[in-house]
Amino acid sequence: MNQITKVMILCVLSLGIISGCASNDVALQREKNAAKADIIIIGVPVPLEFAKENTNFLKGIDLALEDINAEGVNGKEIKLEIADDKGNFKTAVDIAQKFSKNTQMVAVIGHWYSDICIPVSNIYEEAGMLTIVPTVSNPDLTEKGYKYVFQSITSDKKIAQEMCAYAKSKGYQKVVICYEESSYGKNLAAAIEEEAINNEIKIIDRTSGLLTDEQYKKAYDKWKSLEFDAILMALNMPEGGNYIKALKTMNKDAGIISADGMDVSNFIEVLGADAEGVFIATTYSPYSNKPELEQFTKKYQRKYNEQPDIWAIQGYESLQLIAHAIKATNSYSPAALANYLREMEPLQSILGDVSFNEYGEIDGRDIYKKAVVDGQFNYID
Repeated sequence: MNQITKVMILCVLSLGIISGCASNDVALQREKNAAKADIIIIGVPVPLEFAKENTNFLKGIDLALEDINAEGVNGKEIKLEIADDKGNFKTAVDIAQKFSKNTQMVAVIGHWYSDICIPVSNIYEEAGMLTIVPTVSNPDLTEKGYKYVFQSITSDKKIAQEMCAYAKSKGYQKVVICYEESSYGKNLAAAIEEEAINNEIKIIDRTSGLLTDEQYKKAYDKWKSLEFDAILMALNMPEGGNYIKALKTMNKDAGIISADGMDVSNFIEVLGADAEGVFIATTYSPYSNKPELEQFTKKYQRKYNEQPDIWAIQGYESLQLIAHAIKATNSYSPAALANYLREMEPLQSILGDVSFNEYGEIDGRDIYKKAVVDGQFNYID
């Protein structure tokens, strides 16, 4: 973590301490204002350009909004306030402060990146605002002991287990870990290393920050001399795509295993032939026989004329989860909604039964395996 990031996080924590004494008053005012209003306001802070170009996240949320408002929530409609945080820490803090002061806003869905979401969630926590996080798999989020923050995506630990189990099944004995310089990348890299040890796989190198052709060539020559079998990636797009393209120029048959940070809707389109053979661990398979998934897929295809991705589902389920909690409790109290989600019986959803443990981490998610074969994703049993 660099010095600037440390300073920013300290600033956020300081804001939380200052506002902590008033959080109960803010939460109470939020409950009263939401109860009196004709609409339920929910904030969606997201890096708009990335989300629109690489995922169907916002389409999923829009479909959920359409479905929910067709019936209403206790006689009210939901209104979304989408804000572009640009993937920038300062911008995200400004948005979080604005949202937290808006006592007509009941909940937030976001932020997208772990380096932003984890520290900024403290602002929402202190403001007594229900927060659903559908894209940050870093377990550090739920280890803070927050009351109002829920992680609705499978943690990195479980993804790392699947990546290493696949590596072992392929007979890979020596692997490289490539990761990004973020809390997501570092945490996932550590989880992969731990699981590799459990599977008796040797890590011959851990590296990050490769940018130039010379850097890639130097790193690859080192790995080749150490007789590596595969590369395990703790990267997001587009950085991960750049790694794959560079590696494929040196060895088109290199074994590449990735986490769900690379599972974006335009993965094959962006990488073209370089996507061939890449393995991705993900929490979504279009071939799952769950009736909820089949119903959602048909509805999504009718509206958008395309196949949904995991992020469309994450967006859809996040908004539906908030609406469900409000209906079930007949309350707009952030505390009541948070308590309900933490204690609710498993809820049938698109990807399987959803429940949360005492820390706000989701339970009940299956993990699927897929690889690009002949230019298409092939799901592996």
